[in-house]
Order: sequence, then structure tokens, then C-alpha cells
Amino acid sequence: MRLPARLAILPLLLFPVCALAATVQVQIMGMNFHPDTVTVAPGTTVTWTNDDSFGHTTTSDTTLWDSGLLAPGKSYSHIFDTPGNYPYHCAVHTFMTGTVTVK
Repeated sequence: MRLPARLAILPLLLFPVCALAATVQVQIMGMNFHPDTVTVAPGTTVTWTNDDSFGHTTTSDTTLWDSGLLAPGKSYSHIFDTPGNYPYHCAVHTFMTGTVTVK
């Protein structure tokens, strides 16, 4: 038995957070984070992907997260729930820096 279209969207109305969860991509390439600054809403997942030819990390300046060494082609994700500024760097190449702003 097929449900009317109105009933099919009922789960989306009851659980909108699941339907609206966002992901922001940061590419690691050329010894930089691209983009190096992102602004996201609370609950957003930021995913860093190492598209460089050697290992990098994404490491919080305040020890909130640490990806460990990401080999080429590997990714790491972190969910940002609390508003604030979150600076980070590559622990291998400390001149590589970025910031996630949650507001």
C-alpha cells in the first residue's frame, strides 16, 4: 500500500535537524588549507581532505580535536556545536593555519 505524499514527508517535519545537518569541506593542498577560514552554523560538520602528496594534520590550537597524520587521500571530520572561533594548524607544517568560526 502506497502512502500519500503528505505522509511521506512527515518524518522530515518531525526530525528537521537530521534533514538540515550541514557539512563543509576544507581541502588540504599545496601546503595550505582551502579555504583557510570557514564560518559555519552550530551543528555543522567540517571535513578536511588531504589532497596533497604527503601527510598533514588538522590540529586544534586548543586541543579540541586532532586528526592525527592524514595520508594523501584521507579525510577527517569534526562536528562544531558551540559558537566561537577555533584556530587550527598542521602539526607537521606549523605555518599551515586556519580558523573555523561558529555562529
